[in-house]
Amino acid sequence: MKKSLVTAGVAAIVAVTGLTGLGMASAATQNNGSHPMSGLVSAIAKKFNLKESDVRSVFDANRAEMKAQREAEVKTELATLVKDGKLTQAQADAITAKRAELQKTREANRVSMDSKTDTERKAAMDAARTALDKWFSDNGISTDYRYLVFGGGHGHGGPGGPDGPRGDHKRGGSSRH
Repeated sequence: MKKSLVTAGVAAIVAVTGLTGLGMASAATQNNGSHPMSGLVSAIAKKFNLKESDVRSVFDANRAEMKAQREAEVKTELATLVKDGKLTQAQADAITAKRAELQKTREANRVSMDSKTDTERKAAMDAARTALDKWFSDNGISTDYRYLVFGGGHGHGGPGGPDGPRGDHKRGGSSRH
């Protein structure tokens, strides 16, 4: 009973952490390439007298579940945009492929980005955004749909954000597409 309550508590903490950005702050304080949540995993394991590997597996399972959920949401969003005539199926397929490509690139660059200064990281991200905007233009897709390839930011301009196209769509307001 105690273990299931702790597991539920850990899952809730993971969800809150993902929503508040605490995970990003934790990952930013680490540069050893280990588990991105190792500091929080250790603290929870110690606090509740659990094995770190058990807590880490809960975090990993939750992260995989959240990733699968985001992927399903993007797939649904793309299908809706195609159905509504805002994108062609070819454009939706191109976005799906670009999304996968960018995910691989992010994973490959994760360690090298840690060694860069803030200015170097910003320059790299600006260059990547410029290249992505060119890709959108080359494929005849509005840059309003950037949020579909970035892996799921939910801030301003992202899915559900007050300035984002998905936010307009969800509220039934006018669309900028």
